Order: sequence, then structure tokens, then C-alpha cells
Amino acid sequence: MKLTIHRGTNQIGGCVTEIESNGYRVFIDFGEQLPGMEKIELPPIDGLTFGDISKSALFITHYHGDHIGKISDTVADLPIYVGKTGLAIYNCLESRLSHIPDPQEAEKHQKIVERIRKVKIFEKFQKVKIGEISITPLVVDHSAFDAYMFVVEADNKRILHTGDFRGHGFRSDELVPMLEIYAKDIDYIISEGSNIQRPNAIIQTEQKLQDDFKSQFKEYKYNFVLTSSTNIDRIFSLYHAAKDAKRCFVCDDYQTKIMKIVSENHKQELSFYDIDYEQKTNSVGRFFDLRRYHGNSFSFAGKLKPFLDKHGFCMLIRSNDDFNPILEEYVKSNETKIYYSMWNGYLDAKKTAFNESLYNFLKPYQYEVMHTSGHADIQTLNAVFEVVNPKGGVLPIHTDAPEKFQELFSGQTIIPLKDGEVFDCNISPIDKL
Repeated sequence: MKLTIHRGTNQIGGCVTEIESNGYRVFIDFGEQLPGMEKIELPPIDGLTFGDISKSALFITHYHGDHIGKISDTVADLPIYVGKTGLAIYNCLESRLSHIPDPQEAEKHQKIVERIRKVKIFEKFQKVKIGEISITPLVVDHSAFDAYMFVVEADNKRILHTGDFRGHGFRSDELVPMLEIYAKDIDYIISEGSNIQRPNAIIQTEQKLQDDFKSQFKEYKYNFVLTSSTNIDRIFSLYHAAKDAKRCFVCDDYQTKIMKIVSENHKQELSFYDIDYEQKTNSVGRFFDLRRYHGNSFSFAGKLKPFLDKHGFCMLIRSNDDFNPILEEYVKSNETKIYYSMWNGYLDAKKTAFNESLYNFLKPYQYEVMHTSGHADIQTLNAVFEVVNPKGGVLPIHTDAPEKFQELFSGQTIIPLKDGEVFDCNISPIDKL
């Protein structure tokens, strides 16, 4: 077995990993680089972007663009595998983006929508065979719903590819018990390290963040939250926080579609995703799917406005000018509060990922940042390394500081690779040196 990290050994996002055995190739993730990054053009990759794909397949850990956004650049008939709910969410997102005014961007997203039609579904814990390589998806908690690690087996070797994950989400308690069952006898871990430069950071749990939102919603009557439309657990936690605070929950029909995808697929296994969409008369904590447009902006029409004015609400917003009129109306009240629930790097002009349009959207308003990371902290990474205890070592990926792995995890053999370097899993790191 040989592995190659084509991109991602020294940057966050845009990772591409190849695991090859006896001519069969499994690729994990094929995404775009994050905004603001120095563009690193990948050379053509045999079995992925050109050549014979009869012995190849691509597996996607989750639907964030830096992991899946380049799928339309693959050979047309390459088998691509994604989790069922994650694929449905991504299809909903890309279908919406394929109708944006920018024709070039719309065409790019339309190509992705067309590629999605051929994508295959895998099931958690169910092995998929690509020739002599087997892949077992392990579901994990991340800021993208339906995210996965993969155990890849071939040639008497077992590799754990972590994808992106965390230990402070609503479903993170399942992480270590799952690894104890499915990640035994692992030779190498390919591990993300997004938070490696924050070794002393105390990362807030999603549950604590939900409790904080609940307190805010009780204090303030009119609440507007700007968050990612696909940060599923955050959105459902805001719904529950609003309901517990006896505020109504309001979002547009696009956001409702995404929530319904998750609710319909997962409410049977976890009541957290069971939402009552029925609009019951005179009930507080109601869910309102705001479908009404007036001109090019949102507003509360008819009997809805006096009801929401009386009981208060939490409304999900995005950095879209259509939301400005309703913000400008309610921001005049001292009972109104706006929250920013995304990574604050998007608002920092010194960061490469600075988003000027997002910054300009929020600039006229006072707001409070309430957010927590979608990635594992150092304690969680260490717990994973200890429970899995890889025989060969840990290969850093999805990090801009791979050198810190050795400093922070001195008990592990750290194997830093360079983009494009081929690593032979049958030769120990010591022998290689």
C-alpha cells in the first residue's frame, strides 16, 4: 500500500489524498482551496482527473467546499461516494447557487449539480470494496452534518483518515467508543490539524453555546442570527434555544428545505432533529417558514407581524441584502440583538479568508460574536491518537503548521510529508530514514 497527499500537507482546505494498492486507487476528498489562499494548481492526477478510472473511486468526508468542491473536475464516470444526508444537503446548496446572477459562478455550480446526479451513497460502518481496497465510513461530529472518517484496508495495512471532526459537539460522546470498535490495529492515522496553532484554546461546547443563546433570547425579544445555512447542529440548537425561551423561530424556505432533509432522515434516531413544522394557532415557540417576499426583501406580512411582535423571535439571516430592510426596522428597538455565529476570521481583514461582502453587510450593525469551532482541539486529537495507537505513526493533513504535531504529540511518531510525496506504508518510518 502506498499513499500520497496531493495537496494539504501544509495548508487547511483543498486536500486530496490517494491510497493505492496493486493498481487500485482510492481518493479521499477533492475540494477547492479556501478563499484568499495562494492558489496551488494541482497537476493532472492519474485515475482522478485523467486516465483509466476502472480501478479508482473518490470518497468524500463531508460537503464543505474545501473537501468536495472540485468533483466536477474528475473524469466523468469516476465513481464518487458520499453520505446520504450530506449529499442531499450539498445538492440543495448547489442547486440554489446555480441560479445566482453571476453567470460564470452559476455555470460552475450547475456543473456540480449535474455531477451530483451520478454520485453514489455509502452507509455508515458498511464496507465498500474497490478491488482489493476496502473502505469503512465512520460517522463523526463536525460543523458539516453527516461527516465521516474512513478506515482504509489493503495489503495487510489499515489506515484511519480522520477527515474533519471535533470532540465538543452534540454527538461527540460517540467518538472514542466508535474508534475502540472500528479503528483497531491501525497502522497509520492521516489526521486533520486545523486548530494545531491554538494549543491552549478552551473551545466552548455546542451545548454551552445553545444555553448561552437561550439566555440571550430570554433577555432580548427580537433576535437575528447570521450563521452558515449548512451548519446543521448550530441551526437546530438555535431552534431549540428559541423554543425553550418561548420565542418563535423564523427562517426562509431555502433554510427550511435543508432542515427538513436532516429532520426527515434523522428524527427517528435522535429527537434533537425532530421539529414540528405545523403552525399551531396561538402557540409560542412556533416554526415559521418565511416564504413571503415583498419587492426584493423579507418582511412579516398580515397577521404574522403582530404575532411575532408580541411573542418575539429568533430569525436566521445570511449576508444577503434582502435581509437589510427587516434588520433596519427592528434594530431601532432596544429589545433587538444581532448575533454573528461563524468563524471571526471571515471578518478580519488581516486574514487570508477575509470576506469583504460579509464584512460590509454587518458593518452598519452592532452585533455579538457567538460561535464555536467545527474542528478538534488538541485534547481531542491526543485522545484519538491514544485510543487508536497507530503502529506506524501520524501523518498531518489539513493544517498550516504540521511541524507542531511533533511538539504537541511527542508520544507519537509524526511523519510529515510534502504535497505529492509518495509514502510506502510497507516501509517503516525508521527504515525510511
